[in-house]
Amino acid sequence: PIGVVGIITPWNFPVAIPVWKLFPALICGNTAVIKPASDTPACLVRFVELLLEGGLPEGVVNVVTGSGGEVGNAIVDHPDVRVISFTGHTDTGVEISRRAAETLKRVSLELGGKNPIVIWEDADLGLALDSVVWSAFGTSGQRCTAASRLVVHRAIHDDFVQRLGQRVAKLVLGDGLDETTDVGPVINDAAIERISSYAAIGRNEGELVIGGEPAREGALAKGSFFEPTIFAEVKPDARIAQEEIFGPVTSVIPVDSWDEAVRVVNGVKYGLSSSLFTNDIGLAFRSIR
Repeated sequence: PIGVVGIITPWNFPVAIPVWKLFPALICGNTAVIKPASDTPACLVRFVELLLEGGLPEGVVNVVTGSGGEVGNAIVDHPDVRVISFTGHTDTGVEISRRAAETLKRVSLELGGKNPIVIWEDADLGLALDSVVWSAFGTSGQRCTAASRLVVHRAIHDDFVQRLGQRVAKLVLGDGLDETTDVGPVINDAAIERISSYAAIGRNEGELVIGGEPAREGALAKGSFFEPTIFAEVKPDARIAQEEIFGPVTSVIPVDSWDEAVRVVNGVKYGLSSSLFTNDIGLAFRSIR
């Protein structure tokens, strides 16, 4: 037990992430103050109500809603909060680290990602396609672990891109609670504007295979929807291959050798997750190393 744990969480997993952070704190004998994301506070409020109904003593878990500037900074700066656990944007994580250093807090950060899926020339393309479609476009790409870069061996690049475009063209946008929906909305219209700006950048940095626009037809006009988007022939140093977009957009980067693939995978400021599709067990273990 350390004391009071400050927990600051994002909107994209508004129950799961607070739970992941909270239960280790409680098991170890700490209390917690949690600031949920401003877009999704009701999920956490209801969860804590259930904890109280289940017998958790009042005051052990506390929820304070509000903006990061007003509430988040107050938690980070407070001398009685000894640990900060934060999931969210990298720039915010840097600022939290600076502020927490003033009172020598322990800090745990889980930040952004620009996660590659490497697809080698001997890969099972059917399996790879299934995984890419889910990872890049499931939850509309609104996960820090979403596959926003596809590093594909040049020998299969054209075939893979064609197949992926065909699969993505069949995806159904709509209400996420409807079982026939493949891709739901993004969080809000501000996200649509950000994703649209990256799609515009991508038109100058790669070949647009499919998508690239907000989806506003029919019932989709009632929500914030963006077409699943693929750019091919993207350079590793392109902005759409380097910056976290946090939407249903992925870039296909062709490579000719394993050494080049490794350079591309490691050539971003993020280091969150990656995966490889190959039938060569030796290459798989080499990639782990």
